[in-house]
Amino acid sequence: MTDEDAAGGPAFAGTGAASAVREHWEDLIGDMDATAAEFEEAGWETLRLHPGDVTAVTGDRWGFDVLVPDDEFERLREWVEAGAFDEHDVYRVESGIQFALVVLKDDDGERAVCCPLYYDDAAVEGLGELAERRGRVETHVRNLAEEYVTFTHDEPDLFFPDDGD
Repeated sequence: MTDEDAAGGPAFAGTGAASAVREHWEDLIGDMDATAAEFEEAGWETLRLHPGDVTAVTGDRWGFDVLVPDDEFERLREWVEAGAFDEHDVYRVESGIQFALVVLKDDDGERAVCCPLYYDDAAVEGLGELAERRGRVETHVRNLAEEYVTFTHDEPDLFFPDDGD
């Protein structure tokens, strides 16, 4: 069981912002489905992740911590063990809270993983600054058993707005 709310999305902190965030999240999931469909039309296999929670962390395992259902995690782990997801695209929308769709690609295996994220201004300041200093940001996809698959993104500016935004 995940921390999903009754509407099927991730559990969002703060009840005041939850309604607005949920609306944008549903739009992001629609974008994920459309993006995955484009890959599928081109003959690729896709895996659409449905996070129960997304947390921006700055501790030992820093980056985005993404909790997904066990079946999605197992398929992701199988794909990562079989191929090389060494390319990615990030589609980001700002609306007070950042929403991003990360598409991880294994060109040789013609597989794409679509991973939606959300994060707030505090994450932009804390994690964004850390990612800028280190020149990368990491996404840690995990299951409830605390097993991880980690992706490193060498272009952290794709995830965080410029100071002028």
